[in-house]
Amino acid sequence: MYKEINQQLAALKEKGRIYEKWTKRLEKLQTEESEWEAKVKRRLEHLQKEQKDVDRLNSMTLSAFFYQLIGKKTERLEKEELELMESKAAYDTACRMLQDVQEQRIHVEQELEGGRQYQYWQSDYNALWGKKEGRLLDQDAELQHMAENREHLASELQELDEAFREGEYLLYALERAEKALASAGNWGVYDMMGGGVISTHIKRGRMDDAQVAIMDAGKRLRRFQKELEDVEMAVHADLHLGGLLSFADYFFDNLFVDWMVQDKIRKAERQVKDGLSAVRKTIHVLRNEMRDHKAELEILDRKYHAYVEQAD
Repeated sequence: MYKEINQQLAALKEKGRIYEKWTKRLEKLQTEESEWEAKVKRRLEHLQKEQKDVDRLNSMTLSAFFYQLIGKKTERLEKEELELMESKAAYDTACRMLQDVQEQRIHVEQELEGGRQYQYWQSDYNALWGKKEGRLLDQDAELQHMAENREHLASELQELDEAFREGEYLLYALERAEKALASAGNWGVYDMMGGGVISTHIKRGRMDDAQVAIMDAGKRLRRFQKELEDVEMAVHADLHLGGLLSFADYFFDNLFVDWMVQDKIRKAERQVKDGLSAVRKTIHVLRNEMRDHKAELEILDRKYHAYVEQAD
């Protein structure tokens, strides 16, 4: 039934594989060509320098005359000529390598030009594959079932991802609150030991920072709870909501009033730490659920595509 489409898909896939092979080879050769061009340039500069050294000794310059007087001109010239020969050999090698890479690059460009019609093979393949998929979905119950499972898994993964992101936002707000409360508590101890007006002012500033962070955490927690409710309905996972909800009820419904009392600052700090622990546990579960869903979805995707591709 799908013999002709299957042949077209196979041909497109093979031609596309070859085109991509030449494309990758061209990219590699272009990089090598640039590297060898740089080497040729460096070795030419070195060769020119060595040639100047030999020319200078062959001419009647002051240095050449000096070496001749002390009887070492021949020895010095032989050394410079040997270095010149070595430099010339290195330069010639680089030129030959560059030429070879350029010839390979020209050959690959010709191959690519010959298969230019397959430049966008993936789009053609996807369109033909989609045409076959549509026909199969109208007739094949097994493929329909796989499609429904893929859609369901993708939807659950999205719910998990949304909850995870809200959990990260909440974690950040609670960490800010924890840091501000710890600082306020430390300044409170200093204040009780006679720190004076400045320590009292700093402590109150840290309390204000904590209050802003806590209020932000309260908003984030309500959003997180809504996302978790969606996830629990979709995934049926144990998300450790008990500890999280008890923290919310206890802390956000009973915000302490007397922020100047040291033991209440420490009490609030402990409550935030409890909240952080509950949120981290929940995020850990979400992360594991996301990992499992992604793995399952990848397996199902491969199975689904193979089923469509191999259907006769």
